[in-house]
Amino acid sequence: MLSKLSLRNAARQMKDYFIYFITIAIAASLIFAFNALVFSQEIRSLSKLLDTLPLMIGIASFVVVCIIGWLVFYTMRFMMKRRSREFGTYLLLGIERKRIVNLFFMENLIIGAVALLIGLLTGNLLYQGLRAMLLRLYEIQYHFSYVFSLSAALLTFVYFAVIFIVALFLNRRKIKKSKISDLIYMDQYNEKELAPDSKKRKKLFVASMTSGVAGIGLLITYDATLSLIGAFVIIFFLFTFYISFSSGIAAYFEKHERKKYGGNTLYVFRSLTSKVGSMGITLSVISILLTATLIAVGTGLSFNQLFMRNAELETAHSIYIGSEQATDFTDYRKYIDRNLNVKSEWQYNVYKLDSDSVTRYVGPYRDDFRAYDYDTIIAFSDYTKIRDMLGYQKVALPEGEYIIQCLDYLAKPLEQYNETVQIDDRTLVRGSVYHETFTQQSWNGNGSGFILVVPDEIAKTLPVSHSAYVAMTDVPVTTTEYKTLDTIRMDRHENNHDVGYDMIYSKEVVKEQNASLYAVIVFPLFYVALVLLIVSATVLAFQILSEMKSYQNQYATLHMLGADKKYLNNALRRQFAVYYVLPIFPAVVISSIFIFFLCMALDPGVFQGIAQIFLVVGATLAIFFSVFAIYIAASYVNLKRNVCRAHKDPSS
Repeated sequence: MLSKLSLRNAARQMKDYFIYFITIAIAASLIFAFNALVFSQEIRSLSKLLDTLPLMIGIASFVVVCIIGWLVFYTMRFMMKRRSREFGTYLLLGIERKRIVNLFFMENLIIGAVALLIGLLTGNLLYQGLRAMLLRLYEIQYHFSYVFSLSAALLTFVYFAVIFIVALFLNRRKIKKSKISDLIYMDQYNEKELAPDSKKRKKLFVASMTSGVAGIGLLITYDATLSLIGAFVIIFFLFTFYISFSSGIAAYFEKHERKKYGGNTLYVFRSLTSKVGSMGITLSVISILLTATLIAVGTGLSFNQLFMRNAELETAHSIYIGSEQATDFTDYRKYIDRNLNVKSEWQYNVYKLDSDSVTRYVGPYRDDFRAYDYDTIIAFSDYTKIRDMLGYQKVALPEGEYIIQCLDYLAKPLEQYNETVQIDDRTLVRGSVYHETFTQQSWNGNGSGFILVVPDEIAKTLPVSHSAYVAMTDVPVTTTEYKTLDTIRMDRHENNHDVGYDMIYSKEVVKEQNASLYAVIVFPLFYVALVLLIVSATVLAFQILSEMKSYQNQYATLHMLGADKKYLNNALRRQFAVYYVLPIFPAVVISSIFIFFLCMALDPGVFQGIAQIFLVVGATLAIFFSVFAIYIAASYVNLKRNVCRAHKDPSS
């Protein structure tokens, strides 16, 4: 009989707690998909740099399992509280406590098992999406191939087995230790208000607002220690804010009585503040989770832009070797000639000018780092040869002019630079400014951010800054070939300390490195962020569900007192909206400020103007609300449907 009752109750719980059921299924789908990435030989063969991917996903999965474990425990405790009167009745009827515990155990296992099964089925489709994204990062064409990872499925099963067993064990103890009277009246117990005294609440509210401002200020100092302190101060702010929130609202309406008695404001905020006063801790935890979600998404998008720009700006050559003290590239060329199919190559010098006027001019537009304390020069013949190798348009150098070749984000300020360049007895005026990728991002490149192009007869009178060898190959340079060149570089330095450290760049290797960093950093960030988001939304939905009966009674009473349907629906929408805005608003403000300053802290050129940074902040919020809106809509539809029953039947 209890087996049939378990099945019937499990089916009912899936319907009543549909949002929870869907959340567990989504979580299972995510965990399986990312586990499948870890066990995929195809993914791991994309690059040796992906060797750390299993570790990063493992760390992310640990965080996810802890979060989902907390949600399962919270939900079971919530279910148990709502059904406590039912369990107490079973005890009064003489059913053994052990059998009741087993009934509750089986119901939740059935819900978890069905959600896990659905998660495994949909998780394989999600894995295909992740697989397609990774293959695209490595510029490999995607072809659908159905492969079910048994290892990923077993690991996902182990995760959920641990989650449910631990959660059930903790809740089992609660049922076993509770008296019959405790179970019967458990659903009437509310969280205690942590700050019942109004004067203390007002002081706490002022302290919370002060700590919020101070915490944000510390968080954006670009100092690791101060930022960590700021994070803890913000956590303090979020906890104290919701505990003392009701006093802040009361103080506001004391000064704005007209707003207080306008429309249904009094009713909406009176019921809200009474609820917030007893669930401050819950709202604080939700707001912290939402803040972490937004920061994770924003950080992922910022890093994505960083990796994309690095791959774009680093170099356009298959091979670039810059050497500060030597002009002999024989060791490198022997290996290159034997192992790589070179279609074009060139060796040249970069010269130094006895002036740093252009370097000083571009200083405010980039970071404080100066690779050189002089302006760099390249001969026009070398410049045109390199442009031809890279497939750029042909250029001319009119008599008496010099060309500036620079990074794209420095082009606009350098187009405003109209100073002449004096070399011996020759005076050159600024000519055209070009900004294609030209290996100008790093040390021993073609200048640091820019280089001046002058006629050959002028350039070759100047002292040499460093030498360079560039090559374009028929097929992409592999990481293995790049590492062999790097080994030659180290051997050159160890055998001849006067040589110094050469710099080697490869556009293919740079793309692979940035693709791998994207996979290792951004993928786990979005993985954790999505789980945090759905868990936060689920807990908020449960809080609405916990007030369902109260809402029904309130609105039935208002209906009997003559309130029309339009008034009731408007009050319901306002109450619902304010309730959801409460934990979201501080999270949005804190995370938006953090993401903005994080973007500002990245290397110059990653974001070309404030507008791009605001675009990242906007994209973060858009991703967040696009997912969160689904949960909000589902919660509102469920709330309205149940409350409307009170309109039709006042006695319900």
